[in-house]
Amino acid sequence: MDKIRNVSLPYVNNAKAVFLTIAINVCVVFVFFWPDGVTFSGVILDSLICAAITVCVNMSIVYSKLKKIRAAGYMPEQVPVSRFMQRLPKNPVALALVYIVMFAAGTVGANAIILWFCGVENLNFVPWAAYKLIYSTFLSVIIAEYCIFRYVQPDWADEKVTAHSKPKIIQHVKPVKNPLPKISLVAEMYGSATGCIGMNVILGSILGGAAVGEGSVFVIYPTTVEGIPLTGLVFGCITGILTINGVVNGLNATIRESGALMIGDAATVPDKRFSWMPVSKVKLMLLICPCLMVFSSIVLWAVMMLFEISVMNFLQFSVFIIVYATIIGKPLSYILVKRCTQPDYIKRILAMYTGKSD
Repeated sequence: MDKIRNVSLPYVNNAKAVFLTIAINVCVVFVFFWPDGVTFSGVILDSLICAAITVCVNMSIVYSKLKKIRAAGYMPEQVPVSRFMQRLPKNPVALALVYIVMFAAGTVGANAIILWFCGVENLNFVPWAAYKLIYSTFLSVIIAEYCIFRYVQPDWADEKVTAHSKPKIIQHVKPVKNPLPKISLVAEMYGSATGCIGMNVILGSILGGAAVGEGSVFVIYPTTVEGIPLTGLVFGCITGILTINGVVNGLNATIRESGALMIGDAATVPDKRFSWMPVSKVKLMLLICPCLMVFSSIVLWAVMMLFEISVMNFLQFSVFIIVYATIIGKPLSYILVKRCTQPDYIKRILAMYTGKSD
C-alpha cells in the first residue's frame, strides 16, 4: 500500500528545542544571579547570552530534524515562499550567526525599553527568575519557528531530493507556519491595546481616574496595582472581540479560497482539545472573551505585584499594555487557528459558501 504521510503545523515538533532552551536559560539565572538578583546592565548582558544560547540550541535540533526529513523525501509541498528567508544563509552555522545578531538586538532592545519605562534598575532574584522564564519561552518559540521556516524554503528543501526518495503519495499535508509578522494580526493586537488605553481614559473620567483640571487641562492619574484588575477586564473584552473577529474572518476567506484542498483536510480526525469549542463566531466570543478577561485581570495584577510596581504613569502603562498584547496575541491566535481548522468548522464554512447544508 502506498504510504500516506500526515504532517501538522508547525511541521517539525519544536517542543524539545523550546523546553531545552528554557531549562538552560533558567539554569543560567540560578548559577549567575542567585541570590542577589540582577541589575539593569546585568539584564542587558544576559539578553545577549540568552539569545545566543536559544539560537544555537534551536538551530541544532531543527536543522538535524529537517535534514533527516529531507533525506526521506517528506518535505512539505505547501510552503509560504519568502524571498527574504531565501536570501539568508543555508549553512546552519552562518544562519545561526545571523539569527544571533538579529535576535540579540531585538531582545536587548525590548528588555531595555521595558525596564526603562517601568523604572526598574534592580530586580530581586524571584522577579528576575520569573521574568527570564517568560521572555526566554517567548523568544525560544519564535526562534524555533524562524529556523523551521528557513529550512522549508524551496532553495534548500529541494536540494538532494530525488524521485526515488520521495513517497508515492503525500496526503493531508497542511501548510507550514509562517512566523513573519502578519499585518492583520499586528493591527488587531495593537488595536486592542490602544482601545484599552482609550477605554481606560473613558472609565477614568467616570470613576475618578482622570479629571479635567484648570484651563481645561485633562489629567490622567497613574495606574495603580489596585486598579489594574479593572484594566485587565477591559483589555480582555476588547482583545477578544477584535482578535476573534479579525482572525476568524481571515481564516474563513482562506477556507473558501482553498476549496477542494480544505475538503481533503476536513477528512482528518478532529482534535478534541479544540473541536468542542463553538463554531459560531458570536458564541466563540462569548466563550473566549470572559476567559481572557479573567486571565488578563489576574496576570496584569500578578506582574505588577511580582515586580513590586505599585504605580505606573500613563506612558509606562501604555508600553506595559502593548507588550502584554504582543505576548498574549500568540497563544490566542494559535487557539483560534486550531479551532477554525477542525473538520466540522471547515465543512460548515464550505457549506455556507456553496449554499449547501450539512
